[in-house]
Amino acid sequence: MFRLYHIYNILILITILCQSPAWAQSVEPTKLTVPRSAWHASGETTDRRSASTEETTTVRRRTILTATDSTSTGMPKPFDTLSYNFANASTCIDFFAKWRANTTISNCNAISLLIENSNAFFHTLSSAPATSRILDKSCSADLSKCASIMTGLAADLLDPENCGDDYENGNSVVKGTYRDLVAYEPMYRATCLANPSTQKYCFVDAVSNSTAPDDYGVYLMPLGTPLSVGSVPTCNKCLKETMDLYSGWARRDGQPLDTTYLPSARIINAHCGVGFAATNITVGSVDVRAGAGLAVPLPRLGFAAVMALVLGPVLTGLF
Repeated sequence: MFRLYHIYNILILITILCQSPAWAQSVEPTKLTVPRSAWHASGETTDRRSASTEETTTVRRRTILTATDSTSTGMPKPFDTLSYNFANASTCIDFFAKWRANTTISNCNAISLLIENSNAFFHTLSSAPATSRILDKSCSADLSKCASIMTGLAADLLDPENCGDDYENGNSVVKGTYRDLVAYEPMYRATCLANPSTQKYCFVDAVSNSTAPDDYGVYLMPLGTPLSVGSVPTCNKCLKETMDLYSGWARRDGQPLDTTYLPSARIINAHCGVGFAATNITVGSVDVRAGAGLAVPLPRLGFAAVMALVLGPVLTGLF
């Protein structure tokens, strides 16, 4: 009985420690590379380029000829035909309206938000020159700054005071928006790649190639849609470079590519030849806290209970 009394007291002590501020701080996830809120309702954003880690991946872009500093009135906007149907209607609709009207966000001209959510952008794809002009704008945006903005916006989207309840309830618009926000950077890099032979955007070549419609499907992979079985995209340098780019992002936990890349790569290799796309990778192997996505901290009480269960038998042997 005396032994059990000591065990009981030690387990209580563990639980108390796990609830204390000092212990709680030690088990919290490390801070994200990108702060939680990178955009403000005022339209201002903190310049974090000096504090961020230098990006080592080379982005090959076509020379920007038509982009200007101001937002063009001809630029398509995301959710231009959106019909709101949210459970937490007032707060979520207000949040969507606020960020859609924020010029700091809209000036990034995020293709990841346009490709599946803009009727105007969809119709623009029928014109190669018009699509190129949109990419000129998108690819002239400050990648580091806009990636911070989109990651911060994705975090704010999940706040229960914004759209968190709708996300938890499986609302397709909210879940899709979150996915598109975290996919901003891989989509930016993929759509800004240029064909070394033509110096045109690979994306424009893909949407303009009516004989190979699966070329366009390659650009839906970062947004959670894998290639379908039997897809036959054009086996060229653009596809090779794009898949090489995707393979790096597929390693990052929390990116849609961690589920779409490998099945799509195998389909491409069946068509373009073994080894065309890398398949010897471990998807989702890079912790989201390294800056690739968002993490949810382990509940503290749950952690205390686990520790008690693990240490209980050990402590029993000590008395």
